[in-house]
Amino acid sequence: MDRRDFLRRAGAASGLGLVGAAGLPVVGAVTSTLAERQLWGWAPLDWYTPEAAASDAGWEHETTDEGVAVYLKEEAGRNLPVFKGIGNVDANLFELLAVLDDSNRHTEWMANCVKSRILKPINEFDRIMYNRTEAPWPVSDRDVVIEATCSANMERKEFLSQFRNVSFAGMPKQDGAVRMPRLRGFWRFVAIDERRTKATYQIDADPGGLLPDWVVERASVKLPIQSIVGLRRQIKKTRGKYDAWIARYDPAKGGAIPERFLK
Repeated sequence: MDRRDFLRRAGAASGLGLVGAAGLPVVGAVTSTLAERQLWGWAPLDWYTPEAAASDAGWEHETTDEGVAVYLKEEAGRNLPVFKGIGNVDANLFELLAVLDDSNRHTEWMANCVKSRILKPINEFDRIMYNRTEAPWPVSDRDVVIEATCSANMERKEFLSQFRNVSFAGMPKQDGAVRMPRLRGFWRFVAIDERRTKATYQIDADPGGLLPDWVVERASVKLPIQSIVGLRRQIKKTRGKYDAWIARYDPAKGGAIPERFLK
């Protein structure tokens, strides 16, 4: 795949911010049964392992901007390379999770995200979400239904918030939007100290369709940068507004980490 073809495909997936809007936080593991998945029309999921999420094998450095390093990796059977951004955020793990958990406010900091809502809570921590991203005329909007879950390793002070597209009978295709045939990715947070966290945002996507060159120029591989920079800004904007949520889970604030994270 040449560079221009990659940018065109990457633009469809990322430059309009759609996959960024899928960065749902959920503090727990998927517990829905196979029967529940069949009832609601969900496909079986295969999540990233923590080891796979942390692996550096096969990645090539593309660029670094605003303190975010962007990497690309070719995958067998994929037309679009997987891409990720890595950068530090001046916040602790629980502050980051609180911002991501507030799905109704994703439209404030996810690029061009115009709709973000929960379709079905699975339990306190897991959920099915719908996201839609506005595209400039004459390009069609993109939308996606995702299921998200999170795992943790408290010894390493690490959270892995994963998401991928699923079929969901309660949200058929919408007029004026192209439903993404594939979206798989994660947010990975690793504590540096009590006030700083290393954030990784990774996407493996097939956006469906192509975008014109003038949109591609705005897209490129800037999504990981925009996503992490947007997260930094939202942390500053909302600091203090999630104190109750943080206090529920952060031991330093008198909270309790869910038992599943301590196993």
